[in-house]
Amino acid sequence: MVAKVSVVIPIFQNEDVIAQTCSAVSSVLDPHSEELSYNLILVNDGSTDQSWQVLQRLQEEKPEQITLINFTRNFGQLSAMLAGYAHADGDCVVSISADLQDPPELIWEMFKAWGKGEKLVVANREKRNDGIISDSISSLCWGLFRRYAVANIPRGGFDFFLMDRELCNYYINDPEQHIFLQGRLLFYVNKPFIIPYERRKRLYGKSQTKFMQKIKYFIDGFVAYSFLPLRIVTIIGILLFLSAIVGSCSIAWFVLIHGSRVEGWASLMIVLLLLSGVQMLSLGIIGEYLWRNIEETRKRPHYIIKNVIKRADQ
Repeated sequence: MVAKVSVVIPIFQNEDVIAQTCSAVSSVLDPHSEELSYNLILVNDGSTDQSWQVLQRLQEEKPEQITLINFTRNFGQLSAMLAGYAHADGDCVVSISADLQDPPELIWEMFKAWGKGEKLVVANREKRNDGIISDSISSLCWGLFRRYAVANIPRGGFDFFLMDRELCNYYINDPEQHIFLQGRLLFYVNKPFIIPYERRKRLYGKSQTKFMQKIKYFIDGFVAYSFLPLRIVTIIGILLFLSAIVGSCSIAWFVLIHGSRVEGWASLMIVLLLLSGVQMLSLGIIGEYLWRNIEETRKRPHYIIKNVIKRADQ
């Protein structure tokens, strides 16, 4: 029996590379038509360039193979991926970026691993080519995730992967408001099948993910899968409480023995600023957790679809 593969590709300001990406995926999978059939789900995440027009031309060329989803505005890459998964009907689903930094050639290797029973197959970035600063920050963040949040996440993380239909259904039926994709997938599968690779240098355009978006994603993941920040606040609070008791006893003893002296305000201000800073930091950390609870209660939609152009056989 021929298996069906759905390939989900989120699109945002990628007019220069979309056609090459689709062609590269097709060139990998077309030679294996006896073992699999495939379709492409291209999600336009509110692009303001000519991405949607390019997508429409591609769909007209291969109407039996391409499904298009168009958002009303930019909702973010994770929302675009979630919409793609919701429209995927394959026995397994592949997620790949549109910028060709991740080699489409690995899709066939992923499929073969899935055929042997693997539920989650991830392409693990052993090396990146995004610049020294970006690579160093990424390594630090993924290291922190492995150490304190998601212990089974591969070193270097992953964005390029194949998941079984069962995992896809789990994912789309119970989405969180602040999704940390890797942690969510590894919650379902403790040990994924890993295919190492070296991420390519970007040849077209530039990354559309802003630095603050990366910071938010890091915080989302850490807050969702680790209580370490709250535990640190608790430990600091205990230490400060014990210090206050010791300090109070010391001051009382000193006053009883030597009497009271009026000192300058500098030392008092230092103590006040220190305690106030710790309090504000503690409130900020607690607020991060509280904010996510509020968002989960609201259950706002992850995306709003403007229109969908389905493939011919749907």
